[in-house]
Amino acid sequence: MAFTIFVYVIIGLLSITALFYAGLEVRLFRALGRVRVGTNDTRPLPKVSILIAARNEEEGIEETLNSVLAQDYAGFWEVWVANDRSTDGTAKILEKFAQKYPEKFHVLTIESLPEEGVSPKKHALSRMVEACEGDILCLTDADCIVKPTWVSGIIREFEPGIELVAGHSYIPTRNRKSNLLISMQAVETMIYRVAGTAGIAMHLPLTSTGNNLAYRKSFFKSVNGFDKVIKIQSGDDDLLMQKLASDRPWAMRYCIAEDTFVTTNGKETLKGLWEQRKRWASKTIYYTPKIVFVLAMIFAALIMQCVALATSAFDFRIFIAFLTAFILKTVGDFVVFIRGLLIFKQPHLIKWCVPLEIIHAPFTVLAVIFGVLGRFKWK
Repeated sequence: MAFTIFVYVIIGLLSITALFYAGLEVRLFRALGRVRVGTNDTRPLPKVSILIAARNEEEGIEETLNSVLAQDYAGFWEVWVANDRSTDGTAKILEKFAQKYPEKFHVLTIESLPEEGVSPKKHALSRMVEACEGDILCLTDADCIVKPTWVSGIIREFEPGIELVAGHSYIPTRNRKSNLLISMQAVETMIYRVAGTAGIAMHLPLTSTGNNLAYRKSFFKSVNGFDKVIKIQSGDDDLLMQKLASDRPWAMRYCIAEDTFVTTNGKETLKGLWEQRKRWASKTIYYTPKIVFVLAMIFAALIMQCVALATSAFDFRIFIAFLTAFILKTVGDFVVFIRGLLIFKQPHLIKWCVPLEIIHAPFTVLAVIFGVLGRFKWK
C-alpha cells in the first residue's frame, strides 16, 4: 500500500511540473514572435559611458579594449575600466591605453573593498557610475569582444520609456575547432539567452548577462544602484533587472540586432564551468516573488525528472511517466530553441541539443543546490 502511494506521488508531482514546464514553453515560443529591433533615433544623441570591471585580466583585456575603442558611435562616448586589486600585468596594460587615449579612456584603481562581504564587481561598477559622464551606461566584461557598431546599435533600443536593454552574447564555435565542453557551453548559453529574450518580451525577465547590458544612469540612481544586494556576490546584471521588473517590467527589452552581439569565451575546464554555473544559480532566490515561483517550478520539473529516473527501476509506471515527461520537455525545448537560433542566426548549434538535453536536468539541479547553499568560488 505504501509503495503504491509512493508511486502515485512521484507520477503526480512529475505530471504537474511537466505540464507547467510545457505551458511555460508555449508562452516563451509565442513571446519570441514579438521581439523586434529598436528604432530609437532621438537627437541629440545621449552621452555613453562604457564600463568594464577587471581583475587579473592580462590574458585577454588588450583585445577587448581594442574592440571597445573602435566604436563608430557619433555621439559622446568614453571608456572606464576599474582595475580591481589586480596582481598581474593588468595595470600596465591599462596604463598604456590611458596614455594612448587620454581623453576617452579612464582607469579607476581599486586597492581595497570598503567592508567584508561586499561584491567586488558591484562595488567597482558603483564607483565607475559615480565617476563617469554618460547618460547611458554600456557594460561588458574584460574577456569579451564587441563590434564597432555595438554602442550605436544598443542606443537604438532605448526608445521612450525604456530604461534597460539586455544585449546578446554568445560563445563562438563556427569556423573553428571547438572541443566538446566549449560546444556544449555554447548551446547551453544560447538556451539561457533565448529564455531571457522571451522572458523580457512577456514581461517576465528570467535571466540576463552582465557582459552585454545597458541602462540609463538615472534608472540606476533611482533604485539606489546595488543597495540591499551589494553583498550578494553574483547578480550585477539580473538583480538590477529585477528591481525594474518589480515596478516597470515593460521598461526593458532584449536586443536582437546582430550588430550588437558580443562574443565571450567559454570555460576551458569542467571545474571552471561548474563554479560559474553555481554562481549563476546562487542569485535566483533574490528575484521578485513571481519570477522565483516560475524558476522554482522549472527547478521542480527538473528535479522530478531526476527522481523519476532514479526510481523508475522499481516500477514500470514511473518509467513510462518519466519517458513521457522527458519527451515532452525535449520536444518543447527543441521548438523554442530552434526559433531562438533563427533569431540569433546560430542554427548550427542544433546538433548539440540532444547530448545537452540528456545531462541538462541533473547538472542544473546540482548547480542550483550548491549555488543556493553558497558553495562556489570566485577569483
